[in-house]
Amino acid sequence: MQLTITGVDYAPPELDEQVPIVVDLIRELPGPDRPDYWLGEVRSPIRWLKNDHEIAITHVVVGARWVGTQIAPGVKDLPVGLAYVTDQTLLGDSTLDFAKCSYVAIGFSHETGGGDKPKPTKEIQAGLIGRFFGLGTSK
Repeated sequence: MQLTITGVDYAPPELDEQVPIVVDLIRELPGPDRPDYWLGEVRSPIRWLKNDHEIAITHVVVGARWVGTQIAPGVKDLPVGLAYVTDQTLLGDSTLDFAKCSYVAIGFSHETGGGDKPKPTKEIQAGLIGRFFGLGTSK
């Protein structure tokens, strides 16, 4: 499967300018709190500025953000948690070790393995407050 991150929130400033981010999902990776995280390889390395150093990120961990949702074929506008793999030994592990990655952002994603080209996420995804400020739409 392939996931495309089309927008990010609560993210490092340099990440926002790098979307869309295409992630080739390698395999599910059960974590200590839930069984449905995914390990993925990004098509283009992500530039991460940490402690005044630039680091090239090649692998990420993603997981559906809301209870009752999941990363699956055909999913659209799915909020996900996004973490950078910071220890490459995680690639061979059978379970997720949070010490080997760094949580960086909330992302909005689309499954794009079938060749779909998603539009960038620009609207408010849910809720009513945006209408009162003239922003987006309530869904």
